[in-house]
Amino acid sequence: MREVWMQAYKHDGREHRRWVKLYELPGERGVMWIEPHTPVVEADGSEWSSPFPVIYWVHPEKWFNVAVLCREEGTAYYCNVASPVEFEEERNLYKFIDYDVDLIASVDGVYEVVDEEELTEHAHAMKYPSDILHKIAEATAELVALFEAQEGPFDPEARARWTKVWEEANGE
Repeated sequence: MREVWMQAYKHDGREHRRWVKLYELPGERGVMWIEPHTPVVEADGSEWSSPFPVIYWVHPEKWFNVAVLCREEGTAYYCNVASPVEFEEERNLYKFIDYDVDLIASVDGVYEVVDEEELTEHAHAMKYPSDILHKIAEATAELVALFEAQEGPFDPEARARWTKVWEEANGE
């Protein structure tokens, strides 16, 4: 199993957030396992971590990525509207640009789209081009549609399938 790391930037090139130790699931390009208590480093140097496992899903053609939060009481999601992920093979690095808007879903299936005011501020301050704003709107709508239909990374079987891959790769 390959250890990778992931870096989020903002539109102006500033570092936004860094995940320092993820494991790409065998046979699942762009699906990574994050162990509980793995540090996530913010641009200001502060750190935080999740008390439970997280499965991170990225795609080279999608304008969003999805954190599958593997809570004991069920699955929750934290989704970033972001540029399609790029992978730097020589650095084992996934990287993307975070475009502010997030979809957050609780274990009971209630979701909300948040940080639209942050998008408005950053779009003005960083002069997001109109084509980027259009991609952000399309990605937000696609995220909502996929979540409501329980498809793609929101498929109820996805967490179980990815967890099984992780357990088999670790001899569990």
